[in-house]
Amino acid sequence: MASMKLLLYPVNCVCTLLLLWTTACSVQKYVTTQPIRFVIINNTAPDSPYAAYDAQLATIIQSINNENPVFTIHSGNIVHGGTIAMGIHEKDIETQYKQFYRYCSKLNSILFTACGPLDTYNNSIRLYTRFTQKQAWYSFNYGSHHFIVLYSDDNNVLKLPQQELQWLHDDVKENQHTDKVVFCYFLPAIHKSNSQISVHNDYQHLHTMLKQYNVIAFIGVTGIPSPVTIDTIQYIPVPCDNTFTNKYKKAIRYYIVDFSSNYIKLVPRYL
Repeated sequence: MASMKLLLYPVNCVCTLLLLWTTACSVQKYVTTQPIRFVIINNTAPDSPYAAYDAQLATIIQSINNENPVFTIHSGNIVHGGTIAMGIHEKDIETQYKQFYRYCSKLNSILFTACGPLDTYNNSIRLYTRFTQKQAWYSFNYGSHHFIVLYSDDNNVLKLPQQELQWLHDDVKENQHTDKVVFCYFLPAIHKSNSQISVHNDYQHLHTMLKQYNVIAFIGVTGIPSPVTIDTIQYIPVPCDNTFTNKYKKAIRYYIVDFSSNYIKLVPRYL
């Protein structure tokens, strides 16, 4: 996995993006708010539905605790799911969720989750919602910040059903005067041509909606290879490697995010 440099995204003025690229920032004036620190982790699923979690997950959780975040968000692939046709039984998924939450009982911060493509069983989110106590899509506030969690009903790309899109529109409109960040396992596809970068046509409506209601960042695990800013929105991939297939190799296990009304900064943690 390629290493990621520190990312610093200003959002209230037109300025130079430190270390990575230049971006035009939103002219919307936000009320200055206290910065918060949170953690993003993903891809903790065991190598197979029948394997136990690597014991190093406990080390990662302790490391997260040392960061003292206000919350931790697991952005997908908590478990290794599948279907009965693959020889996977419901109890196999239940066992994984129970193991995961036994580890997470040591987590000091609030845990939020997003449903990834491996978190379903027989293409259903029933076990995911049962164990996480989270809906497929939802939002929450922390202080003056607003966070939105989305769910793709496609296992390979971002695909939001019409009901979810309508809910999202209502939610961002209702919270249009707050700083907003969107989380999902998948990011919208990006189109590049003639040195221009834009959101793929399939996601233009989504992008326009998020831009209209002042969403600052869309953070996902996969879908684009590197961060990109389009208009006033930062699309940021945050893939983690928590498989431990090579125990001698350091990899990105989680990301620290410092977020306020005028910047969002991500730093990967290698363990």
